[in-house]
Amino acid sequence: MKKILLLLALGFCLLGIISQAAETAQISVTVTLESISVSVSSPSWAIGTVAAESVTESSAYTVTNNGNVTEKISIVCGNSADWTVVGTISTTNQFKMEAKGGDLLSYNSIDSTKVLKASLAAAGTVTDLKLQFTAPQAGSVIASQTIPVTLTAAKP
Repeated sequence: MKKILLLLALGFCLLGIISQAAETAQISVTVTLESISVSVSSPSWAIGTVAAESVTESSAYTVTNNGNVTEKISIVCGNSADWTVVGTISTTNQFKMEAKGGDLLSYNSIDSTKVLKASLAAAGTVTDLKLQFTAPQAGSVIASQTIPVTLTAAKP
């Protein structure tokens, strides 16, 4: 009798385990991180030899939002090894760099940061960026200079 009761108890336990089997469901989560990236159609502008105080205009550059979100594109010019970028040339060893295109409808000095495009959609382009360089006064350092112009992409 004890064996039968033990078998019955064991059977009920097994049925309890089988009847309590769990089921699962899944949620697939897909996520993409924001990517902020900008490029320009040409990484350089070789002006060559120019006269003091002369003005030279570049060809048009294309700026592309390579990111996956809308971006604000800014532009600024830095100093060269021997010359200082200024808004208005007043002495030797100073030069002026200006930009127009995008939201800059006319030439603007880029001795400080300017917004080239306040809102550029992903894969969007600015096709009309031009630079204008005004050479330093006579008496300035006469040596080849490399002038950095930087485009920066950020969230608007």
